Amino acid sequence: MVKNHGLAGIVVDETKISSTKNAHLIYVGYPIEEIAQASFEEVVFLLWYKHLPKQTELVAFRQDLVNKMVLPAETIRLLLYIAKEPQHPMSILRTTTSLLGTTNDVEHDEPPKILAKMLTAIAAIIRIRDNEPLMEIDPDLGVVENFLLMMTGKKPSKRLAKMFSTVMILHADHEFNASTFTARVAASTLTDYYSCLTAAVCALKGPLHGGANERVFEMLETIQQQQIDPLKYLQDQLKAKRKIMGFGHRIYKDGDPRARILKQIAAELAQTTDNQVYYQLQIKIADYMFARFNLHPNVDYYTALIYHCIGLEKETFTMIFAACRTVGWLAHIMEQRQEGSLIRPSSVYIGPTERHYLRKVGDHNE
Repeated sequence: MVKNHGLAGIVVDETKISSTKNAHLIYVGYPIEEIAQASFEEVVFLLWYKHLPKQTELVAFRQDLVNKMVLPAETIRLLLYIAKEPQHPMSILRTTTSLLGTTNDVEHDEPPKILAKMLTAIAAIIRIRDNEPLMEIDPDLGVVENFLLMMTGKKPSKRLAKMFSTVMILHADHEFNASTFTARVAASTLTDYYSCLTAAVCALKGPLHGGANERVFEMLETIQQQQIDPLKYLQDQLKAKRKIMGFGHRIYKDGDPRARILKQIAAELAQTTDNQVYYQLQIKIADYMFARFNLHPNVDYYTALIYHCIGLEKETFTMIFAACRTVGWLAHIMEQRQEGSLIRPSSVYIGPTERHYLRKVGDHNE
């Protein structure tokens, strides 16, 4: 039997949610380049219900999500303690996601309420860690605007909200990635939504998955703050056999379509927030990596700068990824639950055989 690392190329199930076939990303049949122009709420509706909403449905769906962006008082009370612990924010989110499944009438929580609570919880963690007061929702704003408001404490401009909506859409789903597959495995046991999401958060926490965006900005900060020549930095890292985060993709050999869109957003935000030095640094690094290794930036590369430009600390970047990907996680959890089959793959045993345990009467360990 041929050994297959990481299930690469193995088809484990069918899905109607998203596809990366032939290196083209689609959401329920819509090319990502087109659907990224929609509103965040439209894409959430599309991924969950497999069709775009009518205008009346969209208005009602948006208002329902916004109205649910409120946490139980008990959750807030506990978050005020948990979020201040000296742990990585993703560890805080892991515990918080589980906590959300223990407060209020969670047996009747459905995806709209769960998504709304996750967004609010992530924003609350950021505010608490920054020693800032929690923000209340503005019922006149949409989901993205309220998410930005609750994170930053400022009502976003329409342009910023539109750009960040695109960022959230681009991160909403990506076929059977590691965290999504983890959520589906949990869902196949018919466990509750929050247990599935907690498992997904645990998978996303790893630096080879969601944690890459944080590592990208660490690289940019190191080069800029220490005034290192970027090409020398890259050469030294490569000589030491260290991975340059934010480049290459198992599927997109000719470039991640999401990165091309994010690059434009990063350029605009860098200009308006006086972060051009980081953007120019990214361009130099990207040019070098393409010229030497034919590697393109992936979704994490420009996202790191975008999150920095809106005022977020690098340690929280993966939490924002989780906020966006919760949309897709919930879509896949729903699909897997409807399928009703337990995910239980086989393995090939390669350990020792023909061992026997024999113990004589009176034997004992010294």
